Amino acid sequence: MPEHLRALAGEPELSAAWEQQVAARRAEAATITALLDYRQRTATHYAQEPLVTRSEADRAAVRDAARILGTSDRTATTVLNTTQDAKRLLPRTWGAFCEGLINLPRVRKTVDAATTSSLPDHVLRQLDQAAAEQAQRRSLSEFHHWLTRYIASLDPEAYARACEKETQSRFVRFQHQSHGMSYLQAYIPTLEAAAIEKRLKAAARGLDQHTSSGDTATEHRQADPGAAEPGIAHGNPGQGSPTAAPKDASGAHSSTTDGPTSDPQTSDPRTTDPRTTDPRTGDPRTLAQREADLLTAWLRDGRVYDAAVDAKIMIMIPEATLTGDSDEPAMAADRSWMIPAHQARNLAADPEANHHWYQGHTRKDSRNAEYDLLSARYIGRYPPEHLRDALIFRDGTCQADGCTISAERCDIDHQTPWEHGGETTADNLWALCRRHHRMKSHGFLHPPDKQQPHNAGPKTEPEPEPEPPGPAPGHPARPDFIWSAPMPVRYDLAA
Repeated sequence: MPEHLRALAGEPELSAAWEQQVAARRAEAATITALLDYRQRTATHYAQEPLVTRSEADRAAVRDAARILGTSDRTATTVLNTTQDAKRLLPRTWGAFCEGLINLPRVRKTVDAATTSSLPDHVLRQLDQAAAEQAQRRSLSEFHHWLTRYIASLDPEAYARACEKETQSRFVRFQHQSHGMSYLQAYIPTLEAAAIEKRLKAAARGLDQHTSSGDTATEHRQADPGAAEPGIAHGNPGQGSPTAAPKDASGAHSSTTDGPTSDPQTSDPRTTDPRTTDPRTGDPRTLAQREADLLTAWLRDGRVYDAAVDAKIMIMIPEATLTGDSDEPAMAADRSWMIPAHQARNLAADPEANHHWYQGHTRKDSRNAEYDLLSARYIGRYPPEHLRDALIFRDGTCQADGCTISAERCDIDHQTPWEHGGETTADNLWALCRRHHRMKSHGFLHPPDKQQPHNAGPKTEPEPEPEPPGPAPGHPARPDFIWSAPMPVRYDLAA
């Protein structure tokens, strides 16, 4: 078993499952290789025929492959074209697939990244090597986020051009289904989508405030031992959005935006499970249903009803990008998406936005940090808002291995429980989504420094990401932060 799964090797059932998975991947690779060979043999056979004949022969070969795969012709075309590109352009990725180390979805994501970015050959080779290694030890979602960051950092100027070109492909699509329901699909710029997402989720959670007893969300949160404190960065995404950022190659700036309708109590993380009805409001709708109803109302007639709107976007922007000395793109706090430099500068300069800025120094080696990780200690169980924001930037996502739930949607949990003497300090706090928080509370997930059984491994410390070519550095996993407004409080986080 690979190193990141070595803790599971002691269980015979899990070892057998891994061996079966490797065998299944090898079998899939062998099947696709045979189909590629068949397609190539067909092309060779009709190589001297007119173009129309060659095209129809290829379609016939793909149709035969689709019958073997049990898919449509369109799906078979996608699979064969993607794997042919991998075999031709990405030999290391293709080799890992044939050895059973990675699966087809990871191959497809790597090929998509390689073929849509117009990368020169030497950069493509570096991407191939890095992706083949990263795909083996990351979950599919983590790997997708890593590819997004890595491609953006390879050539920031090319990335900005690609983003600008892709905006021409934006669309809205309606698909009417049976049972009186339809899908609404939109392909729009990420920054706009993130603003809509934050506003929608915040408004849906804002409905939780209207309780029959008149209790505030703060009182309920304090009464709930599993609840985490809200962040401080709130704003109206229609006017501006919070930002955050690495300060030049060795540091990071961060900011958040406040809007006039903001209310910090609407970010209660206890409603992160969309399947759960909130018992405080008596509203029979789930969170997901409330979000759907609000979006429908907004699009149909522009009404927001009486829902409080409290939204924030947290982004990390290089200081050199802010000053115009670099075009390195900005990155979301959860490391899941990027935006080109000009969008980040426009966001930071928006006169209607109310930003909360952080400065963060990034260091590859934590031993070079000026102070211990957020060394300040706080009285009380719940971390203050500024500390919570710094932890969101530090962790990015839930710290359970393989989980990609944004830290903004997570509980801030004491690794050593508060009732057992655990302090409210950064080195004792980590972001856990509600699912993994419950697992930890019941003894099935353990913090990194605690003794644990083989089947409850903590989130492993990620290996350093490969450096992209050229002057643009890769993004470190954890920045150090200095909160710079409105009073001189400093938070230093070891990288």
